[in-house]
Amino acid sequence: EFIVDKRSDRQSVADRNHKPYPVLNPDDKALQLTVRDRVEGPRQIVARGDWHIEDSSIIVMKGGFDPGRLYELVYTSQDSPVSGTGLAAIRDTVSWLKYGGRVANGPEDRYKRAIGFGISQSGRLLRTFLYYGFNRDEDGRKVFDGILADVAGAGRGGFNMRFAQPSRDSNPYANTLTPVDLFPFTDFEETDPESGRKDGLLTHGMNRQFWPRIFYMNSSHEYYGRTASLIHIALDGKSDVKPLPDTRIYMFTGGQHGPAAFPPARNGTRNLPSPNPYQWMFRALLTDMNEWIKDDKAPPASRYPHISGGELVPLSEVKFPKIPGVQFPTLIHLAYPSNYGPDFFTKGIATIEPPQIGKPYPVLVPQVDADGIDLAGVHMPEVQVPLATYTGWNLRSKEIGGSEQLFTQAGSMIPFARTKAERMQSGDPRPSIEERYSSKDDYLKKFEAAAENLVREKFLLSKDVPDLVKRGGEEWDFVQAQGK
Repeated sequence: EFIVDKRSDRQSVADRNHKPYPVLNPDDKALQLTVRDRVEGPRQIVARGDWHIEDSSIIVMKGGFDPGRLYELVYTSQDSPVSGTGLAAIRDTVSWLKYGGRVANGPEDRYKRAIGFGISQSGRLLRTFLYYGFNRDEDGRKVFDGILADVAGAGRGGFNMRFAQPSRDSNPYANTLTPVDLFPFTDFEETDPESGRKDGLLTHGMNRQFWPRIFYMNSSHEYYGRTASLIHIALDGKSDVKPLPDTRIYMFTGGQHGPAAFPPARNGTRNLPSPNPYQWMFRALLTDMNEWIKDDKAPPASRYPHISGGELVPLSEVKFPKIPGVQFPTLIHLAYPSNYGPDFFTKGIATIEPPQIGKPYPVLVPQVDADGIDLAGVHMPEVQVPLATYTGWNLRSKEIGGSEQLFTQAGSMIPFARTKAERMQSGDPRPSIEERYSSKDDYLKKFEAAAENLVREKFLLSKDVPDLVKRGGEEWDFVQAQGK
């Protein structure tokens, strides 16, 4: 499955131009290329005479592919490499470092603790690692003492299946039906409402003594683009599911899948992408995890949106302000009960492609305040003392097509008007910067106070505050320059 952002007549069958699985019979007249405009939209067959396959891996389209549309080709390949052994390699390497290897001067220098830290694909890898029970080594010992899985949402991935494609990551408008957002989603056993199957991320393959202490860390984007709410809600969508005592869940409010470069620039997005620099929290959270597993010193309490507090709602109930020129999304990424064939869950062999999908699971998103900023989560100083609305979503621009769809992995930075006069003229309901802060110095004092408060809460390190305040000053200058 692929999308192009500009008209092109050639496209690899590999995800992200990785090494492709070759098309076994490129001239097979039964091959079908389809195109659709929504994930659940009807597939239209592209005439066989309008396209052909070169070098067993390149689709060539007469007249070019239309930007912003979903193209899909299902074909037969062969010689799938062995996959899944990387999970065993991680287990055995970490176990060797802790229990079995000669390190430095001898056994006394072996590592006493191990922490797994994964971001995005490697975060999904860690969830997969836990699901298959690899945190128990071959001699019955715990492997990782702590796990930090960042921006993995509710996903796992194609790390242990025939014709594996680990890079395929199931986004709002790309690779959506790839086997990533698969039941179960919570740590402990839950019931799939459609199939009746019972399973849990930690209970599937391990006894409790092998469960590590876990931080699940997601930005606001993962609630729109990675079904993150499913890790802590019941599958009827009506109630919260409390995490286990040794699990923490944190949402980085107003963040995107990875903070945008600063200053931010549109590259196919409707709005500026979100540069909210929540990655500074990683240093503190890694310290918190180490103290938790070393000294049993508790980390900060979980901080994420709850149904019970009105902080987590269906997309249609989000009270996003009517900001001139800004469109709130009408579509988000969903997860589905999916049938890939009878051998998929037991042997990792998919025989039904694309999968047969059922009714979507109830994916919920954070409720917002009057500025359009998510109510819940961990708020960086940029969000506590804002110069803009920071969101976890952004839309594709009209120039690249599919403009009603979410831009994969992007959030938004929507600056406030600089003055009251400017906002009154535009009709922006959000108070202007002039109405919020008497001067740049006033802003920076409040910004620093917000950072220091995060230090007290153990979400930032004290030594990082000066650099963050410097960044805050640069953000003030950037926003003030907008529109000049």
